[in-house]
Amino acid sequence: MVVDTGASVSILPEAVYKKHFSQCTLTKPKIKLVSYAKEDLPVIGCLSATVGMSVNNNVVPAIFYVVTSGSLLLGLDLIRLLNLNIVSGKVQCIDSESEISSAPTPATGYVTGPVNTVSPVSATHLGCMKEFIVTVTPIRQKLRRLPLSIRKEVSIELDHLHKAGIIEAVDSSEWVSPLVVVRKRDGHMRLCVDLREPNKSVIMDCYTLPHMEELFTELVGASYYSQIDLSCAYHQLPLHPDSRNLTAFITHDGLFRFTRVPFGLASAPSAFQKMMQTILRKLDGVKNYLDDIVVYGDSQEAHDRHLQAVRRKLEEVGLQINLGKSSFNQSSIPFLGHMISKEGIRPSADHLTAIANAPRPADMVALRSFVGLTSWFNKFLPNYATVVEPLRQMLRTDVQAPLQWNEETVESFEMLKRMLLESPALAIHDPALPAFVSTDASDYGLGAVLTQLRSDGAERVIAFASRTLSTSERKYSTVEKEALACVWAFTLRMDHQALTTLLSKKGMNRAGMRVARWSARLLCFPYDVQYRPGKRNCVADCLSRMPLSNTDADVATEQELISVVAEIPHCEVCPELSQLRQMIQSRWPKLQKSVSNDLRLYFPVRLELAVESQLIFRGKRLVVPCALRERLVHLAHEGHQGLVRIKQRLRELYWWPRMDDLVHTILRACVTCQAGDKSAKMVTAPMQPVEYPKGPFQHVAIDIVGPFERGAVDCKFAITLIDYFTKWPEVGFASSVTTQTVLKFLTTLFAREGNPCTINSINGPQFTSSEFAEFLKEQGIKHIKTSVYHPQANGAIERFNRVLKECLQTAEVARNPWKSTVLTMLKRYRATTHAMTGETPFLLLGRNMRTKLNVLPPEVGPDQFTQVRDRVKRRQAKSKHYTDCKRGSKFRNIKVGDKVRVRKPFYVKKVEAQFTDPLSVQQQTGQQYCPVSCYVILGYVKSIQCASRFHYSSSEWLFEVH
Repeated sequence: MVVDTGASVSILPEAVYKKHFSQCTLTKPKIKLVSYAKEDLPVIGCLSATVGMSVNNNVVPAIFYVVTSGSLLLGLDLIRLLNLNIVSGKVQCIDSESEISSAPTPATGYVTGPVNTVSPVSATHLGCMKEFIVTVTPIRQKLRRLPLSIRKEVSIELDHLHKAGIIEAVDSSEWVSPLVVVRKRDGHMRLCVDLREPNKSVIMDCYTLPHMEELFTELVGASYYSQIDLSCAYHQLPLHPDSRNLTAFITHDGLFRFTRVPFGLASAPSAFQKMMQTILRKLDGVKNYLDDIVVYGDSQEAHDRHLQAVRRKLEEVGLQINLGKSSFNQSSIPFLGHMISKEGIRPSADHLTAIANAPRPADMVALRSFVGLTSWFNKFLPNYATVVEPLRQMLRTDVQAPLQWNEETVESFEMLKRMLLESPALAIHDPALPAFVSTDASDYGLGAVLTQLRSDGAERVIAFASRTLSTSERKYSTVEKEALACVWAFTLRMDHQALTTLLSKKGMNRAGMRVARWSARLLCFPYDVQYRPGKRNCVADCLSRMPLSNTDADVATEQELISVVAEIPHCEVCPELSQLRQMIQSRWPKLQKSVSNDLRLYFPVRLELAVESQLIFRGKRLVVPCALRERLVHLAHEGHQGLVRIKQRLRELYWWPRMDDLVHTILRACVTCQAGDKSAKMVTAPMQPVEYPKGPFQHVAIDIVGPFERGAVDCKFAITLIDYFTKWPEVGFASSVTTQTVLKFLTTLFAREGNPCTINSINGPQFTSSEFAEFLKEQGIKHIKTSVYHPQANGAIERFNRVLKECLQTAEVARNPWKSTVLTMLKRYRATTHAMTGETPFLLLGRNMRTKLNVLPPEVGPDQFTQVRDRVKRRQAKSKHYTDCKRGSKFRNIKVGDKVRVRKPFYVKKVEAQFTDPLSVQQQTGQQYCPVSCYVILGYVKSIQCASRFHYSSSEWLFEVH
């Protein structure tokens, strides 16, 4: 049924009328109905009836307009008569969709006439547990105190749920349940409630979950699949106010109750499945199991059409999709522990990993377990008796004798594994048949197998699994290991008889805290516990003894670290620890100054030191002898992890005075870490101003800008030059930048201005060629090349290049010719007062430029250059002070022979080291420049340049331990 507040009348489809109310007479309608699309609705007649609601026992007369097609619609007339309350799109106090009956009984409270009400269904409708056992006495359970270490996390999660509107604070409640805290895989807290007592009073909904075989039958054969997961599925359903007190729970922060449907409620799965099937039942190509929705299609077009319809429907009802766990347009998808594809159903590869990685049995017990496992599946393996015979012969030998493997037995073992993995050994689960989970735990692994008893008496395997125990889990007792095998697997069969009582509902109060927590995770599952002897539990027993490879990343390294402890002779011969052992076994003096110098560092922790088996411990941490400390740090640093992780790992097991200092020293000297350290900060060198020349065009700088993609053919590159004294700029465009092009530019300039004394340039091939060097030698010009990848050394020309680029951008936006725009810019630049000199470049050449703005001719005083030179010195000093303070610059005392690393250019690949191999300083050409011992090939645009002179801001001074 559709609830439409925009419809003034209620509508009944003709098909429903003929099926249930054909004996009732229709009257002629007095009004004409028009749809929202301005189309006339074909009305057959009007049906008069009385309608009632079981929620509020309200019975009212109503009129339904019977139409030829459409949906059953509850209009505004009945909404007002039935006193329905619709707030924020939610219909309050409604029942689940009732069955329409042509002859209802008045005592039902639903209908007193020929028509029954049908409640609307919406994804945001209020769930209400109206049926529960009223004779059950409400139970208020005590607070389960949480460890202080996790209370803050629990409070944060409670506040998050409260702000999200999932829970609300209450003053009191008849029902009070304890809080159960579970740590999720990602490390976050999941807050659950032990609702076992309230669940006893809730009458379970008869709506069953879909059979997996039926779902598989529908899904298999399609070509395209999409899997949709809903975010916090149950929490998207509001809970009726009458039912909220059943979910009240006590915490250290007070009493709360759920306003949304919580996890662990007995009726929640069936109610959620019913709601989802009601939402999706009219859509094609979609199946769901709780919040796991699968969309499928035989073709791409059909799949996309079905997917769009499902997404529109979910958006319409207000359900949110978890995109992180959803996948779209796949040829195969995992669904309910299986891989669904066009070819059919196959077991998930994760379930077979333990079998695929099973090692060869090392003793008779392991071999018997493996043979027992394969014999369990012998009905599914062809020629099983022939293949397994070599292994059976090994079992008939002396039990105490070691296993003798040969080619025949190895081939039998490998073939059994291959046949078991490749054969269709896993059957499809049938929810109608009883299911069993057999579990077992060994000293180093857990095993479980899910089986079903078929009608022919054969017990078929549905899935099997195993996993390795972590380092801490291996220290559990036998009872705890067996319980751990049960909580992640699922009547329960186990070969530990005492555990059957502890995991039952009657034995919860007698279980230990760890077993009680694991049992709480099974609360929402109705299950029975059965005991099965180990001889009959061979499948789970074998899987627990051949688990997955160890998933603990630090186990191997930790074992290596612990192995150092075995070298006890170092402890006995260490003079420092020998004195310390005697001091501990005797008595410490009252004052630290009374202790020898070697033991003074131990005095602050003297009360924590103890001797056990000639070893000294500080609490649970071993005090390492002096001879083993560096070796231990190097061993912990084998993976080249960071400083914090290394210290953290060492602090967990070991201690010695000034351990952090030793770790710092060794890690700073690690060449591998220095080369790959992406967080290394360079120490910026202090700013060194260029000496101001004595006259115009004595010292100039030249550079190349480009290539420009949008420039004309003859404007792909720009050759720029600036005079350090006057700040006079020159620009020349070219289609390419070769040495000949640069020489042509300079020849023209020198013919007009004369030859400079010094010229600065970058290390490009145009300026490092022999032809360029020969030209400068003939002209009597000194050539100064800047250090590689340090453009700050040529700051004057770089600053003018920025002005040139801004000019070209303006010309491009205004669509003006580049050359004319640059000429205009040069004219204005030369006639504008420069910030450094305080005068215009034209004036420093001896005269000022006459422009449109000039009225009187400028005058140049005899001491003009002296004032300019003083101003430049002041500006340079001010700029140096500001820049050095901002960068935190300081000098490095790098000497000839020191080892340095040079930072590579910015285009270094991600996996490449940030610094070069160690280089040796050959000589120091200045305060901040030093040639190194080898040449480094560096890419510059499309050319290659060789450099050996680096600015030390681009280097890292190595720290060496002698």
